[in-house]
Amino acid sequence: MGHFRSADVRQLLHNKFVVVLGDSIQRSVYKDLVKLLRDDKFVSEAQLKRKGEMSFENDALVEGGSLNEMHNGTTYREVRQYRTGHHLVRFYFLTRVYSTYLESVLSDFQRGPQPDVVMVNSCVWDLMRYDDHHLEVYKTNLDNLFQRLKEVLSPQCLIIWNMTMPVGFRDNEIPENTVHNLRMDIAEGNFFSATLADFHKLDVLDMHYHFRCNLRLRCRDAVHWNPVAHRKYSQILLTHIARAWGVEMPKGKMPEGSTAEPPVSVALKTDPCPKLRPPIQKRERCGQGAAYMPGYTSFDGISINAMSGEYRHLHLCVIIQSCDV
Repeated sequence: MGHFRSADVRQLLHNKFVVVLGDSIQRSVYKDLVKLLRDDKFVSEAQLKRKGEMSFENDALVEGGSLNEMHNGTTYREVRQYRTGHHLVRFYFLTRVYSTYLESVLSDFQRGPQPDVVMVNSCVWDLMRYDDHHLEVYKTNLDNLFQRLKEVLSPQCLIIWNMTMPVGFRDNEIPENTVHNLRMDIAEGNFFSATLADFHKLDVLDMHYHFRCNLRLRCRDAVHWNPVAHRKYSQILLTHIARAWGVEMPKGKMPEGSTAEPPVSVALKTDPCPKLRPPIQKRERCGQGAAYMPGYTSFDGISINAMSGEYRHLHLCVIIQSCDV
């Protein structure tokens, strides 16, 4: 992974149009990228938590957000844009991976300008906030999305599907009848989306893999991530973009002042499968300063023997591979 300073990012994205599509986590991806274009400092946690504000780091709220009624429903819209003489970065908030609203976004691209990079992810809202057969509908919508992206965007556009990061939920945060199945649906959705994106010849970044041993960088809601995590996310994205374009990556240490202490660790439940924990040698290899976090796929509330055969096999595979670096 490269170590991109602000000057490196400005040079890499010089005269480029970058689009980020997705939920609140992808909005944080957009914000950290904008921050990196301006300086080497971290975006603050307060800035990451805000939504719909009129301006962030000299960007502009183009549509939705505080320009309209603020709410948490599936019809919420937010379009942000950061523009300088040589850089253009735009964010579209999505509550579903494919919809009539997504088609209106694609119409924006058809009218021009055409983006040079499109980064997209949508999963948690798709699986949580709709009453239909969410997983099957999600799979169908993914196929529609990937087909339409290939039809509308230029062949030179770099399309990156960002897989969903590890997700956890607090007690009583979601309906009891879905709490056990949701994480398994997310795991299945991740696998299906990556396979389908590869079939459509899109680039795939497995952010679930990259952050599987960094759970201490999650916020207290166990869904969102702190500024340290998002700076790592940006470095992974920029490294991938540089490689895709054949650009030599910068090397060296991160600039002074770009380190921060992560928040207090999110408390996790007891490991549901203690016998399946990897040996200590492998746990110590889980990234610099990180540690093995039992049950990070969040099957914590279910006995391993109570799972159906399909999901029991999936759970075993994920736990065994979770720290296989």
